[in-house]
Amino acid sequence: MKKSIYFILAGFLLTAGCSKSFLDQEISAKREVKNFYKTPEHIYSALMDNYSALQNDGLTNARWVFGDIGSDDALKGGESVGDAPEFEQILENRPQATNGTVRDLWVGSYNGIAKANIILSKIDGVPFPTDDAGQKLKKRYRAEALFLRAFNYWYIAMAFGDAPLLTNAVIDFADIDPKKLARKPVADIWKLVETDLAEAIPNLPSKAQLSADKQLGRATKGAGQALLAKALMFQRKYNEAVPVLKALIEDAGEYSLLNDYGRIFRSEGEFSTENIFEINFINQASGWGDDCEGSPRVVFQMSRGDWGFGFNQPTQDLADEFEPGDPRIIYTINWPQDEFKAGVPQKNDQFNPYGYSNRKIYTIESERTSDVFCSGKNEIIFRLADMYLLYAEALTQSSSADYTKAVNYVNLVRTRANQTPKVDPQRAVQQHTVEPVALPMRIFTSKEKLLQDIYHERRVELAMEEIRLWDLIRQNRTSLLAEYYKEWGVTKGFESKGDLKGKFYTQWISQLGKADYPVFPVPQSEIDASQGNLTQTNGY
Repeated sequence: MKKSIYFILAGFLLTAGCSKSFLDQEISAKREVKNFYKTPEHIYSALMDNYSALQNDGLTNARWVFGDIGSDDALKGGESVGDAPEFEQILENRPQATNGTVRDLWVGSYNGIAKANIILSKIDGVPFPTDDAGQKLKKRYRAEALFLRAFNYWYIAMAFGDAPLLTNAVIDFADIDPKKLARKPVADIWKLVETDLAEAIPNLPSKAQLSADKQLGRATKGAGQALLAKALMFQRKYNEAVPVLKALIEDAGEYSLLNDYGRIFRSEGEFSTENIFEINFINQASGWGDDCEGSPRVVFQMSRGDWGFGFNQPTQDLADEFEPGDPRIIYTINWPQDEFKAGVPQKNDQFNPYGYSNRKIYTIESERTSDVFCSGKNEIIFRLADMYLLYAEALTQSSSADYTKAVNYVNLVRTRANQTPKVDPQRAVQQHTVEPVALPMRIFTSKEKLLQDIYHERRVELAMEEIRLWDLIRQNRTSLLAEYYKEWGVTKGFESKGDLKGKFYTQWISQLGKADYPVFPVPQSEIDASQGNLTQTNGY
């Protein structure tokens, strides 16, 4: 997928991040609808634009800010306390309704939903060939649009709970009835996600077919199954998640773990047998927004001492989670004195007394672009190890628990860790020494112990991959965040370094640890543009 493959039907179809409200964007380069959506090629172009919405700069950054910085895995970092104050609010779990990153997640997601809705409303009026191949192509295009709508609503449901449920095409937002912007119960949003994916999955292609067609980066049957499993697990529908994960993992036969954990995050790991869905970027062009074919997420997260802004710094609490002998730690965390190029340490200690940076995002010099804002490093959304551990969790939590199988999938992930080199082949100097011991295999002793093993494994396997916060919320373990803030923010002095994880003046704190789901505020810009039909989340 090239980010430049898009057409502009209306202002809300632009893929660049901006401060405008989703509901208040003016028409630009408006094209008469009657002159478009006339051919299958038009639908294909619209789909490419729909995929490009996932690459939106603000939305791309929002995914790691919420998933990592919003959790106990990462600190904000940056140049100063005032650098990216919107990240700081999420770090402290006190986001305001005017927070730019909250707005980016809302606006970016609804932009993607709007694009999908137009495709879904127009495709039946397009004359696809009537033979089997033509009708199969039509079903596939419709399935991709359903997948993309479900993907965006997945994030809306997780982050905001009750929200507008828009399913009709809108070309000009002046045509929206403001009453339709009222928030619908989050259960209705989850129902649409499940319904969309139930229709999409049978009509999506296999990964092998995409590879043969040189179309990797688009949705596959496996991607649909992975998204559905994530949606069901977030709702704690374990019984329903089990057969979905079984179909993906055991029946499809399309995916396998790489034998080297570190390889996943190097260039040779892109579109590997382990990756189920990833957002594709390329090293081309420069600047922000639509001028850039790549992603700014790399420069934001790399060390300030080496090509980066130093955001999203791994915590000591995360480092302490790794067991002795687990090589995954060196493919997750860079130490201050690590060198990938001789004489260039990864020092990153402005606001972190440990000076860590994110190894998974690191890009060696030979693979960097001339413009630091336009990295071609792909963003992995779903991979097989994540699904193995979700499957283990679902099998453990379901009413027909299979503890033996659950333990087996945990051990498959740990076995791969043991096969991974304990010395990073890309480092010229490696500060941290991984102990010369193997990780022991897990055995079943009790359901409670098995769940703790799964939770641990998910944290160390998937750390710094935009997942941790959502895991804690769906597992009803957000009380760990309150404990973490107290221990590290106050007792161990993070406040003195500027990262205020210890402050408790937050709207969230009263929600942490409860059975319901903590949610973020609706952007104030959306409430204003909706003529008051959108209401604010309680507590904000």
